Amino acid sequence: MKRIFTYFILLILLNLVYATINFVNFDYKNEYLEPGKTYDVWVVVIPDKDINNTIFSISPYGLSKKYIEIIKGEDYEGSLVEGEKGVGHFIIKVKDDAPPYNYKFIVYCNYTINKRYYSENQVFEIPVRGKPLISIDSPTTLKEGYNEIFLEVTNKGTGSAQNIKIVFNGEKNIQILGDNTYIIENLNAGITKLIKLKLYANGDLGTINYKVLYESPYNLLILKSKTESIDSETLNYDNEKIFSESGTLTFKIIPSDLIFISLKNLTYPVGEICNLTLILKNNYKDSYFTVIIDKYYVGDNKKELFIKRGEVKEVPFKIKVDKTGLVNIPIKIYFDKNEINKNLTINIVGKPDLVLSGVNVEGFKHLVITGDLCNIGTGIAKSVLISLVKTENIEPEKPYENYFVGTLNPDDYGSFELHCQINGTVNEIPIKIMYRDENNNLITIYKSIKINKTISPKSESKDNYLVIGVGILFFIGVIYLIYKGIIKKF
Repeated sequence: MKRIFTYFILLILLNLVYATINFVNFDYKNEYLEPGKTYDVWVVVIPDKDINNTIFSISPYGLSKKYIEIIKGEDYEGSLVEGEKGVGHFIIKVKDDAPPYNYKFIVYCNYTINKRYYSENQVFEIPVRGKPLISIDSPTTLKEGYNEIFLEVTNKGTGSAQNIKIVFNGEKNIQILGDNTYIIENLNAGITKLIKLKLYANGDLGTINYKVLYESPYNLLILKSKTESIDSETLNYDNEKIFSESGTLTFKIIPSDLIFISLKNLTYPVGEICNLTLILKNNYKDSYFTVIIDKYYVGDNKKELFIKRGEVKEVPFKIKVDKTGLVNIPIKIYFDKNEINKNLTINIVGKPDLVLSGVNVEGFKHLVITGDLCNIGTGIAKSVLISLVKTENIEPEKPYENYFVGTLNPDDYGSFELHCQINGTVNEIPIKIMYRDENNNLITIYKSIKINKTISPKSESKDNYLVIGVGILFFIGVIYLIYKGIIKKF
């Protein structure tokens, strides 16, 4: 390793000793080069001796190898007498993705003196500075009437832009509402910023003109003229630091009633897979439609169909929503290069589930029924009323033939009490429960309360006779004890 370094030092010393070429100029006609462009580059040398077979060449050095492409890297000059100016011409291209940097090159001058070969070189730099390029992209369609749109302001150049000022002017069929001037302080290469524009549109086709003024952080000096004299050279540059661009945004204006969109049903239960059916009426012309649902869908979220003008078709999707309340369903519809975005609102409600709990039945001919009514569902049950159902053998008794429980929220309960008279054999008691759901619909459900033993008038009579018999025996026993006590006394 040391030996190689020693040889390298000796080679440099020999070049210094035998140096014949003076590199006097390296010219690329611009102060800065820009990515994506091709440039002519010249090197000027003056020999101290007569030289022959002069060949100039250029080679990227370091990072330049990655970002600089050599299109023409060699130029034959031939013979030069002492003091004669020799010029080597090269062509290079700065690649599109080249970042700002001072790129280095090695310029070689190879020649012969008395048939002996010599080579001399020198390192030069070329500064590359990106040039900004502001582009504005917009939606392609507007709806008839008021619109709020977002415009994408993108720096598609290779250098940053500063002090950007954009002025919009509504032209055909479009009126700008509010402020029409926007300022962006800085926008680096490849970065996009959004600006919101409010406007009113009518007609079939509308346009907006815009003008953009912005600056580059570099002095982009472009060589315009060069004056040479015996002892000096004068270069005249124009500074292109400030840029101005103009353009036109064109929109297709869609009538507000182009298509009619509605829902077949507006209310759906929470947590269940349901059919969401869109109703589409085509007021436009015969077209193929692509309908996309962006949220809450189960399975396929895209449907494609053909609808004739004036025709109405249903488009079903499966959805599942796990929360209650008003929910927006985002819908996108594409047809004939048009796009419509709409949020359809549905009401997601819970479903009550009322069950009987802790039921107790007391009495024989006259029954007293008590217990709890529990809501184990997901929705609210309002104005809950529990009633006995009158049958041939069951006669509800006032004032407890009905019992008003009130409102039962999910996981809530309410107690009740009911009275009735039994006229025949009964082994279960029918109950009717009425309530209103969250949409104020009246719901009626029926349940039955089973009795552990069969109740009938005969069983009640037998029980009454048994009670009377026990009473008589008790009375006789008391008389007997009193009588026995009197006899003992006398």
